[in-house]
Amino acid sequence: MDHTLLLEYLALCLYTLFLGFSFCDGFNLPVSKKLVCFIPFVLICIYVLKVKGHFVLELILPVPTLLAFLLCANERRKTLKASSPK
Repeated sequence: MDHTLLLEYLALCLYTLFLGFSFCDGFNLPVSKKLVCFIPFVLICIYVLKVKGHFVLELILPVPTLLAFLLCANERRKTLKASSPK
């Protein structure tokens, strides 16, 4: 029995755990910005699964990762700007 789909799903679950709890929470992103990152992730996962019949991680991971980096960099910039002496 081929467990490829299960392993791909497990990899996506671990990625979601890392992205959501470690990365986004580490930068104290508000829930609305986390949703901006996770909704495209879910939509891309569903689309790729429907079209390809399995999860293709190379097609799924770049967009939410880039969104997470951009959102967290923006949040960090705002935090540094707010805490800088005037």
